[in-house]
Amino acid sequence: MDYKQIRDLTYLAIKHKNLEALMGLLKANIYASVDALDTEEGVQFFSEKASESGDFMPEVYFFIRRPISEKYKSIFRRLARQSILKLSLKITSKGIRGQFKKTVPYYQRGMPEFSMDETVQHNPLKIFEKSLNYQDIYGIERKRQKRKVVLVLDTSGSMYGRLLLNAALTASVLAYNMEKEDFAIVLFNSTAMTMKKIDHKRPIISIIDDILDSEAVGFTNIYIGLEKGLKELNKIKEKRKSHFGILITDGNYNRGDDPIVLAKKFPTLHVIGMPAENDADQGINTCRKIAKAGRGKFYAVNDYKEIPRALIELLSQT
Repeated sequence: MDYKQIRDLTYLAIKHKNLEALMGLLKANIYASVDALDTEEGVQFFSEKASESGDFMPEVYFFIRRPISEKYKSIFRRLARQSILKLSLKITSKGIRGQFKKTVPYYQRGMPEFSMDETVQHNPLKIFEKSLNYQDIYGIERKRQKRKVVLVLDTSGSMYGRLLLNAALTASVLAYNMEKEDFAIVLFNSTAMTMKKIDHKRPIISIIDDILDSEAVGFTNIYIGLEKGLKELNKIKEKRKSHFGILITDGNYNRGDDPIVLAKKFPTLHVIGMPAENDADQGINTCRKIAKAGRGKFYAVNDYKEIPRALIELLSQT
């Protein structure tokens, strides 16, 4: 089909509210389809569809973010952002945030748990005499452990495509999970960029917008990403087990020094490894070595969409 045919079919898809057909036309010729989408009717169509579900909006924005006019770009980006926020809240609600248990020598009504072992150990006679009261029961308090985390995300050409959208989702999941804790977000390809500094507050929507408009291009320099991430983590002077880095990459670096050298300098460095299209085994093997050098855990995922949930699982265990 030529340019005009795809443009006209896009108009028809909008008129008949056919999302499936429209997505196919976008993939066939982005610029022809955007001609039809860059209108009040196109914006209204996606606004209505997004209110029903919206899961598709980040992918749509990824397709049209360059050719769409500035007049409507902010609207499509807002719809994509809303979809990401909604999904990240859903994912985060299933994760256990960093908490630790503390046994206290008292029990108060309303406490969700008490320690049977501690209570028996300290009150054997009262238990035998059946004279135990609330003051004798050892309660359990749950407290949030203050974590300091730096997330280092690969957005190089080898990881191009939907990972950029998942990077926004992953960053959003981290931000929600650690809303009262300290975290940094670093994106890297040939160079590295700090999207959020560990000692600065920044709105989630601002972080997502910047990631949505960033580029997944260039070579893969894991070393420079870890270098910038370690710099953020080193801003925190006190040394605790709750300080760690999380690297998300396919492991196939083709620029920079050996990342294992820097991994050893982290208090702990966990790695979420995504198989690459080329040399997948080699990349995953590198990810394992980086995690081992960083004394961290290694998570392998089979698809980009698994990354945010792998992040939640990792955070629930640290």
